[in-house]
Amino acid sequence: MKIINIVSSVSKINYGVWNAAFFGSDYLKSAHQIDAELWICTKTTTDYEDIAVPYQYFQKDQKSKNGFEKWLKEYDKNDTLVVTHGAWLEPTKMGYWAKQKGFKWIHLPQGMMEPHAFKTSTWKKKIYLTLFEGRYLKKVDVIRAVSDPEYANLCKMFPRVVRIFNGVKALGETIQKDSKQTIYLFLARLHKKKGIVHLVEAWANEMYSRPNSKLIIAGPDEGELKKIQSFIHHNIDYIGPVFGEEKINLLKKTHYYVLPSYSEGFPSSVVEAMSYGAIPVISEGCNFPQVFVEKLGFEVSTNHRSIQTVFSELKNCEFDIQLSQRNIDFVKNNLSEEVIGEQLYQLYRNILN
Repeated sequence: MKIINIVSSVSKINYGVWNAAFFGSDYLKSAHQIDAELWICTKTTTDYEDIAVPYQYFQKDQKSKNGFEKWLKEYDKNDTLVVTHGAWLEPTKMGYWAKQKGFKWIHLPQGMMEPHAFKTSTWKKKIYLTLFEGRYLKKVDVIRAVSDPEYANLCKMFPRVVRIFNGVKALGETIQKDSKQTIYLFLARLHKKKGIVHLVEAWANEMYSRPNSKLIIAGPDEGELKKIQSFIHHNIDYIGPVFGEEKINLLKKTHYYVLPSYSEGFPSSVVEAMSYGAIPVISEGCNFPQVFVEKLGFEVSTNHRSIQTVFSELKNCEFDIQLSQRNIDFVKNNLSEEVIGEQLYQLYRNILN
């Protein structure tokens, strides 16, 4: 069996989408002899090419219907699945073309069709959904939601929806944290929907006077850096995007992962932080209700007063080592590559019959 994953780009801004696209490929290869590829619609100047599967870029003439179909000729439609990631862009259209040629097709909106996503470019998206995206997705074999809330929302729009979470390569090991300085981490795009402005306002009001606590902000800027620039002093650091070993080392020393987001598909960064023992401080918009049901972290709203209240509580408490370990165990038992990879295998096998 072969899986062709199609993404719009592998830019740093698009990291969450394309990195999730080939998650589980190692397990699927070793356990079930399934090969995965990544097809990339657009090469940008900021591409991040540390990709764990074979990949190739479309040339301009290959992004036409005829050019795309030529790419598919060497693949057996009885043993190949096409999986498209994201919404509103070329991957969905290419999945539709593949379906017309007899290939089975799975689509992952990755949160881009959540209610909050329609609050930007509302009419353009609604028109495009009616004329193109919705028409394409009527032909899809399965739409995969990556969280419970996304599953509920997509079921209102489309008939064939399954839910399989995004996961991480879970460690399952106890991570020792520094007891002298408590690290709070925001690791995401600096986009207005992520709630970064409210976060730094809350920190300034409650935590500036805490020299033994630090807020580290990591991620590419999408317009919010200038809004928070005046707050970046005292015990707030902005370090820009981090990847690879630098990110792993940062997560290992993080005590609390903070993401007061308005909307997510399913934030893999939260799960990754939990796998290293960070306790999540997240909003309902993160689409990860299991954190609250299992009492693995703290819930905040998308306003600075709510975040400030939680900071006030945490600053007077010792870091909960047992809760940290529970987060590690939860990810290992529920969201590891082996667990999610096996769910993907069952889905792929059923679709290809």
